[in-house]
Amino acid sequence: MNVFEKVQETRPEIDGADENISAARARLLTEIHAEKRPARSRAARRPWIITVGLVGAAAAVTAGVLVVGNLTAPMTGGGIEAIPTVAPKPSAEPSPEPTVEPLTVQSVLSGAANTTASYPAPVAGPGQYLMIDHQSQQLVLYAPGDLNPSRAEATAGWTVTSSYTTYIPANRSDEWVEVFRPDRQIVDLFGEEAGVQSQAWLEQFSGMTDPIIRRYEGGLPNVTDVPFGSDAHYAQLPRDPAALIDWIRDYSGATAGPDSDAMVVGFLIQELQLNAAPADLRPAMYQALSMMPNGVVLGTVGNVVTLSFPTYAANERWDSISIDTSTALVTSSSFTLGSGGTIVPDGVPNHLVSQTVTVVDDAP
Repeated sequence: MNVFEKVQETRPEIDGADENISAARARLLTEIHAEKRPARSRAARRPWIITVGLVGAAAAVTAGVLVVGNLTAPMTGGGIEAIPTVAPKPSAEPSPEPTVEPLTVQSVLSGAANTTASYPAPVAGPGQYLMIDHQSQQLVLYAPGDLNPSRAEATAGWTVTSSYTTYIPANRSDEWVEVFRPDRQIVDLFGEEAGVQSQAWLEQFSGMTDPIIRRYEGGLPNVTDVPFGSDAHYAQLPRDPAALIDWIRDYSGATAGPDSDAMVVGFLIQELQLNAAPADLRPAMYQALSMMPNGVVLGTVGNVVTLSFPTYAANERWDSISIDTSTALVTSSSFTLGSGGTIVPDGVPNHLVSQTVTVVDDAP
């Protein structure tokens, strides 16, 4: 039913007027322009006001203005007041899209330093162990007559996976255990010779069928008399980032130049990848790493961001670390040597280790 049919149903009877709405409009015009006729009382005109009001309201629904036939002359003698038009309210302003700041090495590492307070690394209870499971991937390069070719000189290459596990006791002065598993597998081949040469390379490990278990007292072997990872080792490390950098330079024997920066980066990545440093030291390690020059954001997968640092310019070495920004735990680390090869892509690291940390009750 359209709006005019609604008006016809709702208007009152007018002295026997025709039911057609056009006739009603004509009579309305006659009443308005009959100036010589005496005006009817307000009460007598009220039904028309109601009718016109209904027509105007119906028209206002579709046009927003009052239109009655072709009525253009001003009304006299108590004319009909126009029905006010309700202007539509302006639509709400769209909310601006949130601005996402691009990731930088400094923002990632500073964020990780802050996150360590909310997400501390796993801690072993009395009699328990931190079990750090390492999944390793190594790039092997081949060239005829060359046992250690560069990436640019290689005529073939392949990647091989292996795994090992480190058990760190809750009391770090107790026995540490490392288990190396004989589970090497060739996963990627580069170059026409890779298939044959990789199998020949793998043959040298054919006699290794049992895990190799190594045991150490109070920590892992170190270049100093203080075992790596021990409480005594961590007690030496400053908690101030700048002082920590100076300590590492002195510890490594390279106190200036790019090699000293390389030593700092390598030391910090080695420490952070274990996810086993004391809670009050890990923030300083992340902050110290953020102070190292020329780092880049290599890539992002979900919450994991990979950062890379140039270390030894002479052999084009880059050291990388992947951090889960939601927990500040390191998921993997790697290093890449050289570039410019035509066989092995530059993006394939020479060595990559990913790890997970859990708490267990026993060690082998």
